[in-house]
Amino acid sequence: MPKRCFAYIFLFFLPAFAFSQAADSGGCTLRLDFPLFDLPSQVAAAHAMGHGFFGSYASLSMSQSLAVSVDLYSAMHFGLRKLYDRLTIAPLYKNIIYIGGTAAGIFSFAYLLPFGYPWMHTEYHRSVLSSFGYKSVNPWYWFNGWGIQDGDLIQLKADHPSGTVRLYAAGIEGYILFADQMLRNKFFYNLKNLSAFTAFFSLYFGAFGNTETGLADKLAKDYGLASLLNIDKRIENIYKNESGQYSRGLFGAASVNWVYDLFRPNEPYAARGPHPSGDGAARYITLAQLSDDEYAYLVKQGWLSFFNFVSPLLYGFNSFPLGNTGYDWNIAFYHYLTSFGTDSPVQALLKKAPFNMVFTWHNFMNYTNYYPALEAELRDFPLTIGGFTTYLSPRILIGIQPKDQVFKTGEAEFLGLTGLRADFAVSRHFLPYVEVTAKTDGWAAGNEYLEQNISFRLGLSARF
Repeated sequence: MPKRCFAYIFLFFLPAFAFSQAADSGGCTLRLDFPLFDLPSQVAAAHAMGHGFFGSYASLSMSQSLAVSVDLYSAMHFGLRKLYDRLTIAPLYKNIIYIGGTAAGIFSFAYLLPFGYPWMHTEYHRSVLSSFGYKSVNPWYWFNGWGIQDGDLIQLKADHPSGTVRLYAAGIEGYILFADQMLRNKFFYNLKNLSAFTAFFSLYFGAFGNTETGLADKLAKDYGLASLLNIDKRIENIYKNESGQYSRGLFGAASVNWVYDLFRPNEPYAARGPHPSGDGAARYITLAQLSDDEYAYLVKQGWLSFFNFVSPLLYGFNSFPLGNTGYDWNIAFYHYLTSFGTDSPVQALLKKAPFNMVFTWHNFMNYTNYYPALEAELRDFPLTIGGFTTYLSPRILIGIQPKDQVFKTGEAEFLGLTGLRADFAVSRHFLPYVEVTAKTDGWAAGNEYLEQNISFRLGLSARF
């Protein structure tokens, strides 16, 4: 389904959901995070981008770019909700302003302006490139191309085949993490705004929009609509209108490149063929270049991406009571493309003051084998000592993944991750925080590194 058609559907259904929520006032809690330092990601980015340490801010880490986009949309929804509550005009006009403002904000940052989640998804790709020492440019800064040479991509594939696969999947990963963060905020803070629509649209862009290529192509062929899509023809036209390597895109369709290199870890990058101009390699894999097995696997991911739209939080149901326990709960399902295959986690959210908890059962899959993992998180648990409050957010993940991130292997290796964030309540609205995360070899959403890693973050949280 083309994005333009989906946009019309989205706008058609938005008022129906929005009117049902607009009547419920309150719940305007706003939380903003500013991870000022993120190590070692910024050290790698500084090396890749040049200009010293401050050059690292030209290629943000996954945590930093996610925070920027979540902050942007959270502030937008917070402001629109405040405006709605304070307007004294007729309810019909209030709702028109509220819904229209929400739609305008979502689509402006999705299609026209930087710092929205499409910008963030590009930063996720770039953070992977930076972690390997390769310089790049974000095209959302009104620049035509990614600013990377084919020689870098050839070297990356030769040295880090699983890292190349992760490079293509990283943008989809960012879209899903953005939606997950927005939905968590909605659940834990009982937000009465329209932030679920931002999450929904982000999931479309990432979860379905990037994996639709194979599925849409198959459905079009099955129903005689291939001429309406003609994905490979679009890529052919891109080739014809391109100039030098520095101004080219990184890929045509991320998921098509992802499945191509997932199945072919030992094939040199240059083996995909020359660029039609004769300058460099053909970066954009077409559906015609996929084997039957690769094409079928890609179509399967398109179907599985619909899991992302299961959560009741996306449709205005913030929480459900857990009997008479005083706990409220909700659920979410996601589907990630990873460096070794996929992860389809099932997430349970549970809250009862002062406990905000998330339990996740990870379903890691490579070509034919299953690798489970369990993750538990506690968010913003207040610990008061001597009248001073610190909010603690511990996290732990234990499980297994395919050994060495290999797609076609039955061997497993241990995956472990632990982390702790502490927000210090030095004032009512501003809380500096520190966060440390350590993990073994393996893929973890939102972490740039496939090898073992210890990350340290220092930032500022603002809460209103």
